Amino acid sequence: MEVQIVSGFLGAGKTTFLNKYLPLLKGKTVVIENEFGDVGLDGELIQEDLPVKELYAGCICCSLALDFQKGIKELAEQFHPDRIVIEPSGVGRLTDVVKACGRAKEKEGIDLRITKLIVILDITEFEDYIDGFGAFYLDQIQNAGLILLSNLEQVSKEEKNRLISEIREVNPDAVIYEDDWRKMEGAALLELLDMTEDYENNPEDDMEEIMMSPAFADKIFSSMSIENAREMTAHELEKALYGLKDKKYGKVLRAKGIVKAGGGRVLHFDFTPSIVEVADISDTVKGTKVDEIIIIGCNLNETAIWELFSI
Repeated sequence: MEVQIVSGFLGAGKTTFLNKYLPLLKGKTVVIENEFGDVGLDGELIQEDLPVKELYAGCICCSLALDFQKGIKELAEQFHPDRIVIEPSGVGRLTDVVKACGRAKEKEGIDLRITKLIVILDITEFEDYIDGFGAFYLDQIQNAGLILLSNLEQVSKEEKNRLISEIREVNPDAVIYEDDWRKMEGAALLELLDMTEDYENNPEDDMEEIMMSPAFADKIFSSMSIENAREMTAHELEKALYGLKDKKYGKVLRAKGIVKAGGGRVLHFDFTPSIVEVADISDTVKGTKVDEIIIIGCNLNETAIWELFSI
């Protein structure tokens, strides 16, 4: 059974990529979604009609390790898929996710082989996140086989070229697509994946990693969830999201949610320090999870954030 991992830091665009990529895959595919917050939302936004298993309130590489191992076994036995596509938490190290797959193979006796390590990278946050999170953030980039860049439209051509050069210094071996992958035709995207070398397990690296414990995300980041958020128009929601940039709320790195907008309408939003997006998904949302918001960051002022969104 093939395993592909679609990684990336908070808000980089992993779910957007999956909605473009999953319909292109042949054979039977199942998805594992890992959410660091207390509730899972990304599974609701996967548009392809295929099995999705959600694991939330932690990372599959540390606090949810046992749930992850059992989850892979259950999916393998129930669906007998050709592949599992894993979208890890945005605050997990890619190396830890790879090791979690290895432990699942060993302890659950699952015949799996990791192939593609795909990383979605928000180019606008690259330098700030290196300064703020150092090796923890760089781990995803250093171990990627394919790097796809988000939010290119927000930087100049000169700035883009400079940042891509810095990214290549971090990982000179990865395939880096320098244009907007969201505009790629399906055949071109599959060709890009074919150009990307499969992950190769190095036993010597495994021996070095045995002595290293996983980077527990909950020691660095915190999260909060809000249920039954107040009903907001798109304008009111955007105003609240832009407000999250204020330091009085702590360092908010990611916010997303699905809320009611009145008149039976439903809004989905995404927030990172550089991006605020609000979309009406009333006609496309496949699930019933509404009025749920997830906030992830450092030193969050939960009381102030709660007052911003709740009734």
